[in-house]
Order: sequence, then C-alpha cells, then structure tokens
Amino acid sequence: MKEAAPFERHETIRQELKALLGEKMWSASALSKVMRLSEKEVYGHLESMKRIGLLAVTPAACGDCGYTFTEREKTKKPSKCPKCKGTYINPPLFALRSK
Repeated sequence: MKEAAPFERHETIRQELKALLGEKMWSASALSKVMRLSEKEVYGHLESMKRIGLLAVTPAACGDCGYTFTEREKTKKPSKCPKCKGTYINPPLFALRSK
C-alpha cells in the first residue's frame, strides 16, 4: 500500500486557523478535518487563542434538554449534560473575535 504524501503547509498552523475562523464559525471537529490535524491539537491551539483574547466562543449545548454550558472554562466539548445526564451534546463553535 502506498503511503500518503505529507500535507504541505504554506502558512503556520495558527495563521491558517485565524484565516478559517475569520470566515465563519467552526466546530473543532470540522477544523481538524479541513486542517488535517487531530482534534486534540486543534483544541490546544484554540485554547491558546482564547487565552490571549482572539477567540469568540459559542458555548456547547445539550441536544436533549437545551442546557447551555455558558460557565465552562474549557474549550473542549463536554461529555455529558449536568442537568439531564444526556450525552447528545452540540459542540462549541469558534470564530475570531471582532475588534
């Protein structure tokens, strides 16, 4: 089986992430597919961007009861709802913060 050629980048990961987040709101899983990175790596970059104030976050929400995770500090998607204990969670969405 032929090995896939490594993905060639013309920008740094952070620059590419900023360009994508400037266009529209993205989930971490969608960003990981487009950028060919693991979700864990994407969350690491998003966390760093959030810390320096570049990131606007639409919080995750429970798909069952509608609970919104507004007070959550982490950028990562929660595993279950504290209200109904459901596991159908809509992931947080990310975009660049408007100046």
